[in-house]
Amino acid sequence: MNWSGKFRTPLQNFTSTPRPLDGVAPFVWHGSIRTPQIAEVAAYYGDGFFANNIFWPKEHYQQLIGLYRERYEHYGHGKADQAIVGLGGQFFMRKNSQDAVKEFRPYFDNAPVYGHGPSLEDFTAQTPLTVGSAQEVIEKTLTFREYFGDYQRQLFLIDHAGLPLKTVLEQLDLFGEEVLPVLRQEYAEKRPAHVPEPPTHAGRVAALLASQDAAKATSEA
Repeated sequence: MNWSGKFRTPLQNFTSTPRPLDGVAPFVWHGSIRTPQIAEVAAYYGDGFFANNIFWPKEHYQQLIGLYRERYEHYGHGKADQAIVGLGGQFFMRKNSQDAVKEFRPYFDNAPVYGHGPSLEDFTAQTPLTVGSAQEVIEKTLTFREYFGDYQRQLFLIDHAGLPLKTVLEQLDLFGEEVLPVLRQEYAEKRPAHVPEPPTHAGRVAALLASQDAAKATSEA
């Protein structure tokens, strides 16, 4: 492939790898912590907008996501509440919430990013960080749709604050056993029928085949 554009040197005889699976390009997400221009770009192309909301209060991300939804509708891709949104999050879990706080606090207090800043209590009150039991993680995560509307992707930062590998794997086990099944069920039940499901490769392939069949039927008619 040969290509030239405005923002980098031209490409000559370039081959991108890996190639798109089944000839279908992957769904594109534009991620942002604070930049409204990223939300505008995502809306313009009808792509997904991932708000990496792990460090700042929810009010900041309500503005970013609200802008994306508004512009998504403006560009004719669908209604504002049909825009494809992803969110961040982070947690530390133990069976008992007091044990979680006691164990995680030394990591939090000395973390490279947020250590020596706000207290653990202040940070969990102002951001998506949850430190406690599995039920507390579930309850706080389910409040996200109240602030940002129905959304399609939830990513969690788990190996943060210098946690050892053994502890991270324990977190993954707890999450997979006690949290993930509940969140999937709750989101599926509460998502309105007109709000798109999370984008998948299988869905994009099916949409491409459907459009090809429709084009073929039109040409034959």
